[in-house]
Amino acid sequence: MTIGNAKQDNFKRNRLTGICLLILLAVIASMLGGCASQSGNTPAAGEQAKDNGTFRVGYQKGGETLLLKKKKLLETKLGEIGYKVEWAEFNTGSSILEALSTGNIDFANSGDAPSVFALSKGHDFVYVASTPSAEKSEGILVKDDSGINSVADLKGKKIAFNKASISQYLLTLALQKEGLTIDDVEPVYLNPPEASVAFAQGQVDAWVVWDPYFTVAADTEGNRILTDATGIVPYRSFYESTRQFAEKHPDVIEETVKLLQGVAEEIDKDPSEAAALLQEATNIPVATWEKILKNRPSEISFMDEEAAGDLQKMADDFVEIGFIDQPLKINDAVWKPQ
Repeated sequence: MTIGNAKQDNFKRNRLTGICLLILLAVIASMLGGCASQSGNTPAAGEQAKDNGTFRVGYQKGGETLLLKKKKLLETKLGEIGYKVEWAEFNTGSSILEALSTGNIDFANSGDAPSVFALSKGHDFVYVASTPSAEKSEGILVKDDSGINSVADLKGKKIAFNKASISQYLLTLALQKEGLTIDDVEPVYLNPPEASVAFAQGQVDAWVVWDPYFTVAADTEGNRILTDATGIVPYRSFYESTRQFAEKHPDVIEETVKLLQGVAEEIDKDPSEAAALLQEATNIPVATWEKILKNRPSEISFMDEEAAGDLQKMADDFVEIGFIDQPLKINDAVWKPQ
């Protein structure tokens, strides 16, 4: 075989791999991206939480919430004290927190960065619980044959990431550890579906992203993980409530967190049921979701100093980086059981 033919064969294989990845990630985008998708039971916009015996739970596709919903644990437990449970699905952290702040829902779950951005915009809510930091659930991806073997090698390279997001935060601090800044690379601001295309087609040299995109792409032939977030930035999930509801109905918040703790323990012991629910919700294979869940401890705890401290550092860093304008006092937005 001539060198020219070999190159053509390699190009065809890489192009096929890129197309396959593109199709898979497009499916993910259709299931996970976009604006909030609320159930028909969601109250009208702007309606504040009322003492009407209804607990309105906003959720994103996550193992704990999907398992909790399937098992109807909230309905059973809260029904004993006279509450009806309504569920509303959202696809982004920003949309679910906006709905929480405006009183359309009473309870929500989101990532750490979206919650900090929401607080900086004046949204009013309180953190009630958190998961442990899951640094292996986000990272920087490169191609096997890129010649990029360290973060320092990213200097001068094109890097795709979501602007003003947890991805840019990770990249910024990873570069800082090597004595570099964001000005030493060529940023390509793309959301995950767009970035997946650019990365698959070789239009960028690296991609900074979170799960499930991270694990799906990392498991694709020809890609490899340059680094995950371990030792660089925390990566937590949080559960939030409206300040009004948490103050008036602490018993409901406590029971909800305890039930979430129970399903989280189940997932840590055996992620297969949660992975099957996530596969049904996203079309990502069960095996991939099992890997994602095993890399991310599901333990849920009421807010403590460590979780609040991680958020405070993130908020302080966001001011320094220029993501937000004013300092935040995270402890002012922390609720703890009596």
